[in-house]
Amino acid sequence: MRKTRTAALTAAAVAALGTATLVGLGPASAAPAADTKATAGAVARPCGVNDVSFYFGGLSAGLGQRSFQITLLAHDGVTCALTDTPLVSVSGPPDQKKPIPVTVNGRGGTLVLRTNSPLHTTVFYSAPDTTEHTLKVTTLTLAMPDGTSRSVNFLFPGETDIYSGGVSLTSWTTGIGLGEGEEAF
Repeated sequence: MRKTRTAALTAAAVAALGTATLVGLGPASAAPAADTKATAGAVARPCGVNDVSFYFGGLSAGLGQRSFQITLLAHDGVTCALTDTPLVSVSGPPDQKKPIPVTVNGRGGTLVLRTNSPLHTTVFYSAPDTTEHTLKVTTLTLAMPDGTSRSVNFLFPGETDIYSGGVSLTSWTTGIGLGEGEEAF
């Protein structure tokens, strides 16, 4: 019985070390873009915008606070790594000189994105209370660890009025999305 327990604990420790090796970004992270299959013991390469699709959903619009989710899904056969802190920025129209504050939560960990394991972040912002506390947002940019990025409309084409406090994002989380069964902070 004691040998079985020791063997099980040793196997669990080896599995945990193996998992830590898989999510670390070491020399194998420079693998060519065509090498999207993960092999046993290989280190996942950094994600790029051509490796993933991202979607908006779960829009919630209360009296003061608004939120929506961004879901990141790896393309078929892709396994890649990214930080748990979303690399998201927002911008306004060219004539708006005041920058839009962005607060991003993260634990400083590395996640592995796979086809069957989407990641989600929730974007929070408040409705403006007065015109002097209003910023306009037009664009959301998602950057990836390999240095690539993609910009899209912030929710809708055109301008979205937000409170001058800016935008806040949660850490990337896993799960089925839309806040069901996940811890967002």
